[in-house]
Amino acid sequence: MITINLVPHARRRRQTRLNHEDKMLIFVVVAVMLVLAASYGYARWTVMQTTNDLADLNAQIAALGGEQKLLDLNRSLAQRSLAMETNLATAVQLQVNTNQILDDLAKDLPKACIVTETDITAIPGTVAVSVNSSQFVDLVRFFNALGADPKFKDVHIDGYQIPYATGTLVQGLQAKATMNLTLTWVGGGKNG
Repeated sequence: MITINLVPHARRRRQTRLNHEDKMLIFVVVAVMLVLAASYGYARWTVMQTTNDLADLNAQIAALGGEQKLLDLNRSLAQRSLAMETNLATAVQLQVNTNQILDDLAKDLPKACIVTETDITAIPGTVAVSVNSSQFVDLVRFFNALGADPKFKDVHIDGYQIPYATGTLVQGLQAKATMNLTLTWVGGGKNG
């Protein structure tokens, strides 16, 4: 190619040639710029990917939180149900024990005696009984029958009243002898 310069030599554009070192410097600068651009793109992609993963994890945590609430509610209901079942079994056993204590007392009670008051604690089997009769001897028979019964132990008299007024028996409603007893129900070895 032939170039003809019509402009004087001073105004002629300088055409310079790049030497090997300049080319190498430009190549290094371009390579560093490309590496920096690639690193920046990779960092942005990694941040975006991590942000998406974090959003997914937060959604899963929120879903598990709802499931945990359901599990906690289920556990609470199960514990309440178990407590009710245990309380029901205990209440039934208490009623069975109370009925059995009353049956065992009735077997030893003479027909002439009337139980006026009972205080039963079924689990340890402690019983306080107030009995009255028109004849004090019937109350003594009841006391002796309880003492001889293997289903009862620690039978003792807390107090008694015999309605006598100056050597004669008082007539009417107040003419009842009363005895207060405390005892422990063994129930054939179940409670004692």
